[in-house]
Amino acid sequence: MAVIELIFPKIKNDPESIKGAQETIPIAFKVLKEGGVLRGVAGVIISENGKDTTGEFKEFISLEWPELSYFYKFVESPGYAEYKAAATPFASGPPDLNVFETNPGAHLFAGRPLLDILLIKPKNPSDEEAQNILKKVQSTLEKLNDTEAVYGSSLNLPQKKITIVRAIADKAELDAAKNATARQEILKEIGDLAEVTQLVADVKVMPF
Repeated sequence: MAVIELIFPKIKNDPESIKGAQETIPIAFKVLKEGGVLRGVAGVIISENGKDTTGEFKEFISLEWPELSYFYKFVESPGYAEYKAAATPFASGPPDLNVFETNPGAHLFAGRPLLDILLIKPKNPSDEEAQNILKKVQSTLEKLNDTEAVYGSSLNLPQKKITIVRAIADKAELDAAKNATARQEILKEIGDLAEVTQLVADVKVMPF
């Protein structure tokens, strides 16, 4: 199993704030490395539910932690406090931190430039319903012998979310993934049980 974090910082959408936020990135790399992150990618969300968001600067980071305890230690650490102090002036709000327990996901951080992300939020907030949806996702992927998808449920949120993430090589592969049997089957299985957000991130490997 793996512990994968999806981070959605909230940066003010003006040139000065975007520039200031980008200047804090070296601090983020430093404190994340000190915090024990195994690997990571950083970039921007370029599409949300089919809408082009390239002009909105929606920053995105994904990390792999050795285990959940490392995440909790990090958010209480002096290093994280240092980064927050540097980044807060450029933020419109606190970042959205989503930590998931997934199947092995190291290949997400191997250099492919796009991540295709499904975020699934059950309409019924019970843990039981989230587990039911996760089982549907797992069953569909196993039935289709899909070994590329990284999937799991959240560990740190008051209401469970489920994610499915794929590393994509180029736009042609992305277009194929959107129309792939696996995605259509999963959306069919979930039906009206959850709200699904479909994201595409343009990313680069973080230099840990």
